Amino acid sequence: MTGRKEEVLKLLNQINQGISASDVAERLQMDRANVSRYLNDLFKEEKIQKISGKPVLYQALKKKQDRELNHQSAFDRLIGSSKSLKVSIQQAKAAIFYPPRGLHTLILGKTGTGKSLFAECMYEFSKETEMIPKKAPFVSFNCADYAQNPQLLFGHIFGVIKGAYTGADENRAGLLAKADGGILFLDEIHRLPPEGQEMLFTFIDKGEYRPLGESAVIRHANVQIIGATTEAPDNFLLETFARRIPMTITLPTLTERNLEERYQLIEFFLNQEASRLNQSIRVHRQALIAFLLYHASANVGQLQRDLKLACAKAFLHYKTKMTNYILIEQDDLPIHVQKGLLHLKDEPEKLNRLIDINRTVFTFTYKNEIAEKNSAATADVYDVIQQKADQLIKAGKDQTELYIDIDQYFHKYMIELPTKQTAKEIIDSTIWQLTEKAYQHASQRLERNYNEKMKFAFALHLQSTIERIREQKHIVHPDLNNIRKKYPKEFQVAIDLSMMIEQTFTIEISFDEIGFLTMFLTAEIGEALLESEVQVEVIVMMHGRSTATSMVETVQELLDIENGTAIDMPLSMDVKTMYEKVKQQVQALFDVRGILILSDMGSLNSFGDMLAEELGIRTKTIAMTSTPIVLEALRKASLGRGLEDIYQSCELLFENRYKTLELCEKKMKKAIIITCFTEAGVTEQLRLRINPIIDQSHVEVITLQFLYKEAFREQVDQLMEEYDILAIMGPVEFKYRDIPFFSAMEIFSEGGLDIVQRVLSDNAPYERLIDSLKGHLKLAGSIEELIYLLRTTISELQARLCIVLESGVDTGIILHLAFLIERMRLGAINREFPDLNDFKKKYAEQMQITAQMLESIEREYEINIPEAEIAYLTQMLITNKVKMGN
Repeated sequence: MTGRKEEVLKLLNQINQGISASDVAERLQMDRANVSRYLNDLFKEEKIQKISGKPVLYQALKKKQDRELNHQSAFDRLIGSSKSLKVSIQQAKAAIFYPPRGLHTLILGKTGTGKSLFAECMYEFSKETEMIPKKAPFVSFNCADYAQNPQLLFGHIFGVIKGAYTGADENRAGLLAKADGGILFLDEIHRLPPEGQEMLFTFIDKGEYRPLGESAVIRHANVQIIGATTEAPDNFLLETFARRIPMTITLPTLTERNLEERYQLIEFFLNQEASRLNQSIRVHRQALIAFLLYHASANVGQLQRDLKLACAKAFLHYKTKMTNYILIEQDDLPIHVQKGLLHLKDEPEKLNRLIDINRTVFTFTYKNEIAEKNSAATADVYDVIQQKADQLIKAGKDQTELYIDIDQYFHKYMIELPTKQTAKEIIDSTIWQLTEKAYQHASQRLERNYNEKMKFAFALHLQSTIERIREQKHIVHPDLNNIRKKYPKEFQVAIDLSMMIEQTFTIEISFDEIGFLTMFLTAEIGEALLESEVQVEVIVMMHGRSTATSMVETVQELLDIENGTAIDMPLSMDVKTMYEKVKQQVQALFDVRGILILSDMGSLNSFGDMLAEELGIRTKTIAMTSTPIVLEALRKASLGRGLEDIYQSCELLFENRYKTLELCEKKMKKAIIITCFTEAGVTEQLRLRINPIIDQSHVEVITLQFLYKEAFREQVDQLMEEYDILAIMGPVEFKYRDIPFFSAMEIFSEGGLDIVQRVLSDNAPYERLIDSLKGHLKLAGSIEELIYLLRTTISELQARLCIVLESGVDTGIILHLAFLIERMRLGAINREFPDLNDFKKKYAEQMQITAQMLESIEREYEINIPEAEIAYLTQMLITNKVKMGN
């Protein structure tokens, strides 16, 4: 560097801020044209930077030591850089700075821990600190791709001379030549055979190598080698090779990282998906908790994949259901993710610190700076869903047809996504190739087709089987003899597959393992066998020592039947123990076609999907159940009705008995339906009969012709979208949902009108209550919404506590809660409950139920109801219940 150019660089280093060429010329008393030339030379030499503008400014680049002190590095972009990854990063920096060219490094970690990303960060950090040139290459190679052909593998790494082997028809540079001056990353280095290791450690020692087929000329390269593996080094590395890789870095699994880091990972991946969609993604609290707590066997890689799948499914709902935003709910998650909710009580304090207990939905927004390499394949699923939706809408199909069509495609696409697009994150490529070969063989031998889902499941099983055998963990098939007898052809094919596996991986497959392989060949037959319906078992699960038992016994006595299972969950029992208890109960059932689960709330509601996934039995779940629903379910089950039939019947009963009314500015009009065969006769007489007891300014009488039952039901459904149907009357009996029906005979009989009037005026006290509270509650928002929420809560509380309140008491309690909410929002609530501890001991279960049922009110109005107020409410409910036998 010339003396004058050094002066320019020295000045820029001294002032440490942007400066124009003319200012430099003035300060150094130099010709401006020369200064411009020196500045451009320094910029090309990467010693200074240009800052665009008018005028252009120049500033010295920070020295590598300064950048290191300020932690401006690629590693800082890694989540956990100051915590779980701190030691690993310190080791990596030491390996990079070690003179003269850094240390060769081995990165250890389970599948999905981020070994490839960590290696790339080492490369970026090496460039940032000028340990290698900015244009130095980073060459990545997976040794597993050619593990079965050592000659090709060596050729890729060291290069090939024309004629070295059959098919080598030209000279080809190897990876060492391509990585000269930079870094060679060898993923799955445990797949490198001993001969390859010997060739590589010769290069490590001397920096020399010979391509395959080369005998005379020795090549040289300056390459830092970074290897990555999921295996223990002692199991695959030659001792002589291991000595030449002095730095070993171990990356933590996802379970070894704290919840805060896991939340940051979830946040990053969701923001990443939001950036692709260019809109926010909302996640329900339960779904977010599940992602935080579930066991991701493939670590961060699997967490990312599962989040992508959930986003894709939520996007599907967004497009087909025409919602206003993308929302990920619990039902959108795979079963293994939903199982995270079983650990809800493991770390409640940490969860509460991470997730605001007063929020139900969390929003993750689009951020410009978030990007991911090779994201086109992932984003493609959104494009496919969008294109499919546009095509079907253009074709004039309705939403139901649209949803079914896209949903079918979605399931097919989501199966391909983990297998084809992100298989390397989860499944070893050799295993995937062997799986394809195995099913091709099975299809030919058994003359049967297998879908991608079955292949993916087999590949996952095979990967865990190989790991288990290598760890010398033996497994016993519980029904091996029956499998051999029942599926002799499939068992023989499984033996063929076991020989393929043994040859590929040099392991021994036991007969027990062959039994499990057989099951993957018969799975589609097993699905067909599910069609034969035998019976449905109804399982009632509830919190409390005897809540479920009491309800089931009551219904069994009423119906004089014995079917139905009750499982109680004492408040002292954790969710995981309860799940195992339920699973054992289900496993003990014999010859059952399906399971209908009736639960009260909380984690119990997710058991159905988990049981279906683990045990392969069809399940349906109805939450917030009550005695009438249990009665309906057991009645239909005792008649031998199908699972779907029973479920739909109970759903209708639930929706109309405990539905949350969707209120808007304008209240729904009320109506009474009169059925008829013609417009005259009985219909007109019924209208005249009921006119004196209805307020015609508020209640509309609608006449519907009854010819076909199904058509009539559709007409009623359409009317229910606009009207609150108070009753159906007419000569033709028609009981639908929970709408009261009155026959013509009942209405014309003595006292009949009194009964009708009593039923029609059932809502009157609540309407009067709403009117009376207007103007008195300032901070509770919509009075209508408040009263309906409180009314539903009190109704559900009675069902949960198995009590019936004295007439008019429910209205009083609703009034009490309304003013309690108002006072709490004003911050004016502060009273004690006398002998609270004694009351809690005596009524612990009732207080727990009451507190749980008030959670929806607390969330809605952003309050925390004190324990004393919960005790007062519990006392009101207990002391005002109807005494049985009076």
